[in-house]
Amino acid sequence: MTQRSENALSFCAATTIGLAISTGHQVGLAAAAGMPIVCLLARSRKNAFENTLGYYTAGLWPMIPGLQRYIGSSASPLIPFAIWLCAATLLSMPWTVAWTDRPAKYIWRVPLALVATAIPPLGIIGFISPLTAAGYLFPSTSWFGLAAVALLPGIVLAAYSLAPRARFAVLCIFFITGGVLAISGRVMTPVEDETIPGWVGVNTHFGDVSQPFQDYAAATFIQRSAAETQARVLIFPEFIVPRWSEATEAFWRRTLDRCRKRGQTLVIGAGLPSNARIRNEHPAYNFAAAIDALQSRDSSVGTVHDSIRSSPESVENTLLILGASSGKLYQRVPVPIGMWRPFSSVSVPLRVNGPGVIEIDHQRAAVLICYEEMLTLPVLASMLQHPTAIIGISNSFWFDETTIPAYQAAALRGWARLFRLPLFMAVNS
Repeated sequence: MTQRSENALSFCAATTIGLAISTGHQVGLAAAAGMPIVCLLARSRKNAFENTLGYYTAGLWPMIPGLQRYIGSSASPLIPFAIWLCAATLLSMPWTVAWTDRPAKYIWRVPLALVATAIPPLGIIGFISPLTAAGYLFPSTSWFGLAAVALLPGIVLAAYSLAPRARFAVLCIFFITGGVLAISGRVMTPVEDETIPGWVGVNTHFGDVSQPFQDYAAATFIQRSAAETQARVLIFPEFIVPRWSEATEAFWRRTLDRCRKRGQTLVIGAGLPSNARIRNEHPAYNFAAAIDALQSRDSSVGTVHDSIRSSPESVENTLLILGASSGKLYQRVPVPIGMWRPFSSVSVPLRVNGPGVIEIDHQRAAVLICYEEMLTLPVLASMLQHPTAIIGISNSFWFDETTIPAYQAAALRGWARLFRLPLFMAVNS
């Protein structure tokens, strides 16, 4: 086979893996583990860049229609293409640097490239990481399975510098190690649908809750659901309450009183103005706050991020714990440009080192809000805090026509399988 044919074959293989991931199917996520091998087998650094760029552009193509709907008519239609290509190029750089003509060095170069795409600054856009494959290849193996996905590709690449017999021995060790981890995860500790009795994740179909009357319909649905179920913990999607204020709290007073008496906890995705305080005691009705809230409502057609942009204050993506328990947890990694704008006066803060685990009903829940579900950094940071469950909430109505929601769900299931944790998802579509 000629060098040109080899380059074409490796490029096609990398692109195929990317396309498989873009479907959001678990087989595609599992195949991502082979990405380092396929991309770095190139004969030159230039070819390695081409392979990796093919992987990322193919895997991230759903960003284009998703961003077109998310941004809407407020910006040039070329911006989604620019963001897609920029993200793919930036994520390709660590792998381009990792390429070497000395295969033995891949033992440490591959793990470093994985780390570079998982931690800031690239970790903020660290999509479709090969590490996401660990839960489907080596379920229930926790950090050992993650280490295997990070180290085994480098070992395989390094084996190409060895004599045929030594190469054969290394590859045998590779398959034996991978097989033992995979079998131990499935047989010795079989993967089951872990759950917590009394916990329920509720999916909704309200679309853009920032539209007039949609927020009222959503709030009424939540209150009715809480009254009609015996579940101890009800989990509702991201931004199902677009803006929580003192007036909102007064509207919810009877429901929260009833939840406290029943020992019931509501976990709600809400927009919380910066520096706002959430109280779990009986609030006094603030008529002035209610008038201010009504006057500040945005009645224009747009998405949730439009209402954030038009507000004179920063509204943060928050998980509220209400009823029998109380608390709040802010989104750590908001959508860059859409919500986190470093040089804007109205921007949602980036909290990379913020807490990712909160106690709910005597459980330690790792919380992933919307955009965070596609990244590696928030997940692994939460796992370091020893959670006993995973909660994923999102508002996918602007991405429903793409495979992005399917990828988010598959990624969360993979992490839950890897660390063998109960998973509760709530999506508004």
